[in-house]
Amino acid sequence: MLTDDGIIVLNKPTQMSSNKAVQIVKHILKPNKIGHMGTLDPLGSGVLILGINKSTKLFDKFLSETKTYRAIFYFGKETDTLDSEGMIIKTIDCDITIDQVNAVCKKFIGKFEQMPPLYSAKKVNGKKAYELARKGEYVKLKTRLIEIYDIKCINEIKRNTFMFEITCSGGTYIRSICRDMATELSTCGTMLAIVRTRCGKYDISESCTIEDIKNDNFKLLNAKEGEIL
Repeated sequence: MLTDDGIIVLNKPTQMSSNKAVQIVKHILKPNKIGHMGTLDPLGSGVLILGINKSTKLFDKFLSETKTYRAIFYFGKETDTLDSEGMIIKTIDCDITIDQVNAVCKKFIGKFEQMPPLYSAKKVNGKKAYELARKGEYVKLKTRLIEIYDIKCINEIKRNTFMFEITCSGGTYIRSICRDMATELSTCGTMLAIVRTRCGKYDISESCTIEDIKNDNFKLLNAKEGEIL
């Protein structure tokens, strides 16, 4: 049983919910308390901060931390979830160039009122938006003030497919950035993949996997100092 307080920087795999990752680690380490500090979509991988025991009280602190992501956007197709797991609802024939993308990136630096995706964990009358959307119920979402500190196109992977690195405030939806960027490019868009590479001062390079935790090959960090306990 793990009785110490601290945080674990987990590299969450794709196709696993954040809550599932927490339950697996809980089963392995058997702490008194455990929780994740900011949901990462099942499609996404990368940095998921886990609070252990009394460090679960730091939820609000990590939720507001600056995050960095690498994401792949495809322009010319949009799904209902704005990611590759949804149903295609719109297609537009286009041929987006990297010069067009770089020009549009500059428009996204700063503070914005962002509309969350319809399929998101945002609460609407006490229920998660994606739960209502899956039932075909009407969902009215509100915008939220977010800030994008930096966004750049890393490379063009293939036609209409680009990789981005984005540093933004907590609460930012990368899928929404893809949607809004596509609108600026007079097309539609879908996020194909996403990796959270950083949360606050914690980088993916210092993360561990679930397999590492099973093998007792992980670091329990002091959440205040970032030091190994």
